Amino acid sequence: MNQFRTIAVTIAAVSALALGGCAPEAVMTPSATPTPSVSVDPFGPKPDYFPEGTAVDNRPLFDWVLGHTVLIDAKDPGRLMVKALVEAGFNKAAMQLTPSISGTGKPADSIIVSVQFNKSCLMGQRMLDKSFSSSVESALGSGGCLVGKTRKIEW
Repeated sequence: MNQFRTIAVTIAAVSALALGGCAPEAVMTPSATPTPSVSVDPFGPKPDYFPEGTAVDNRPLFDWVLGHTVLIDAKDPGRLMVKALVEAGFNKAAMQLTPSISGTGKPADSIIVSVQFNKSCLMGQRMLDKSFSSSVESALGSGGCLVGKTRKIEW
């Protein structure tokens, strides 16, 4: 009886494999209209730049530009941040930037870029993990936005 069951199972398996090739092919019908691929910017539409505006007026564009830029791997993230802001319309002469390299020669834990608008400053900070934060702060009484060592923006 056990031998009969083994033979029956073997015949059933061979038959299933042999008949598997006889199954009708699936019929593919094209869809009536192709679905377009839509790319949505996670930062939303690009805000406007207001050359005569305040730091508060221009913060949405500042955040939009730097939100995209800080995610890019770059040898010099600070330079890339300044370049992107200039391309968006911000005044390079009103900017300050902290070094991208620490005193030990390693990438800086954070890089800060600022843009001064009269008596206020847009401040953007990129962390080593590519996170980003920004704020609007008062300009320093002595001028500028940043205290401490800053880089010359000569490019």
